[in-house]
Amino acid sequence: MKTLYRGGLTLLLALSLAACDTLQDDNVAALSEEDAQAVAEIMAQSLADRSDGLMADLYDATATFDENGMYFLAGDVASKNDDAGLNSRYWRGMRHGYEVDYDSSTGTHTLHFLHEVKRPGFQKSIETLLAYIFKDTEGQFIARPRAEKDRIASIDFEGFRKGSIAHRTPSGGERSSSFERRATWHVEGLEAASDTIAFAGEQEMEGTRQYVDRSDQKVEQEFQAQLVTDGRVLILKPSATDSLEHLTFGTLIYHVRMVRRTGDQEVVREAEGTIELNGDGSALMRFFGVPQTYRIFLSTGDVERGS
Repeated sequence: MKTLYRGGLTLLLALSLAACDTLQDDNVAALSEEDAQAVAEIMAQSLADRSDGLMADLYDATATFDENGMYFLAGDVASKNDDAGLNSRYWRGMRHGYEVDYDSSTGTHTLHFLHEVKRPGFQKSIETLLAYIFKDTEGQFIARPRAEKDRIASIDFEGFRKGSIAHRTPSGGERSSSFERRATWHVEGLEAASDTIAFAGEQEMEGTRQYVDRSDQKVEQEFQAQLVTDGRVLILKPSATDSLEHLTFGTLIYHVRMVRRTGDQEVVREAEGTIELNGDGSALMRFFGVPQTYRIFLSTGDVERGS
């Protein structure tokens, strides 16, 4: 059995709306339009299903599985080992080397696979390691989540994803990144009597990005990004054809630190704020102490400047 990466998460669990004073004034004032856009793109990668972000966690955490593959709670069809049926979401791609294991002493199911997509304008290769503990309403472990899916009431989920993504933006720009992402989520409300599924937890990501800025200079960027739920994130119970992006509501608090290198210049920036999941397929991103807002589309990770 492969061991899930358990490096201690360093998320700022005490972060709250009052945290707008935690950034130094000169750092806040120095957050330019380009800096804010870069932060929004980092958070979009942390969130989007296309980049195996938070939404991929929500899909995977609520999936059931057996030796043949994964079956999502919502989506076009049940996901088999190659995801062939989910062609409306091309970024789901192929899951190679799918392995599943179960430790009856701890109730832990472990899934491992390589998630790959190769298409014009979009490529990714992400090694994925997921761990689940399924429990019924009595707190008993569930050994066969697919066969006993009607018994599932709660899930403790951990995910570790490591890999790279390259894509072309709607405006024609090229973006590439490599990253590691760790997440821990607790899921409740899966029993039939509940109308909503509740998530709470945290995510931490670090990595590098490369892109060309508005003055046609090549930019290399290192980043660390943290997300934590502010209260519970709620998902309305879906039908088989619903998308979770259009049923998810709640607030996340984020913190980003990035080091940008352009030529021989190096600039460090930090930002933090809130992300509102709106239940309409998008999230509204706000900054503490900075007026910019951005809308992030949870399926694709596309970013639009707000008012």
